[in-house]
Amino acid sequence: MSYTKDDFYCPVCQEELKTPVWTVACQHVFYLENIMRTFSGSCRCCAKQIKFYRMRHHYKSGKKYQDEYGVSSIIPTFKCPSCQESNFTGQRLRDHCNSNHLFQIVPVTCPICVSLPWGDPSQVTRNFVGHLNQRHQFDYGEFVNLQLDEETLYQTSVKESFQVNI
Repeated sequence: MSYTKDDFYCPVCQEELKTPVWTVACQHVFYLENIMRTFSGSCRCCAKQIKFYRMRHHYKSGKKYQDEYGVSSIIPTFKCPSCQESNFTGQRLRDHCNSNHLFQIVPVTCPICVSLPWGDPSQVTRNFVGHLNQRHQFDYGEFVNLQLDEETLYQTSVKESFQVNI
C-alpha cells in the first residue's frame, strides 16, 4: 500500500498527525485530541450521548457510580481570575479561558491550584491560560482522593502496585 502526504494529516483539523488513532467504525485515522473533542459515545450507565473528553466526569458524577463506589457528588467550581465569572468546573474554566482570555497575559493566582491540598495561594502565574492548558488537562480528583492525606495516598499506591499484574 502506498501513502500520500495527505494520509498523514487529520481530516478534522488538517494538522499533521502526532497521536494518530485508527477508528474501527470508518477505518479513518484521526488526531486523538480531535476524536476526544469531536465524537460522542453512549454512557454505560444511562446511555446518554456524551463527548468522549467529558465521559469520565459524566460517568463518575452519575448516581449508579456513586452508589457503588461511595464517591461524593460534590464537584468543585471556580471563579475565572480574569473576568470574575464564577461556577466553572475545571474543564469549563479551561474552555472559557481558551475562548475568552487566550491572549491576555496578566499575573493571577490559579483557583484550581489553590483548591488542591498542596496549593499555594501566593503562587502567581503570568500566563494563566497556558498554565491551565499545561497543568490542568485533567481533574486530579478523578485520579486521587483529595480527601485523604498524603501518607494514606502513598500507602494506598504502594499496596495497589503490588496487585498489578504486568
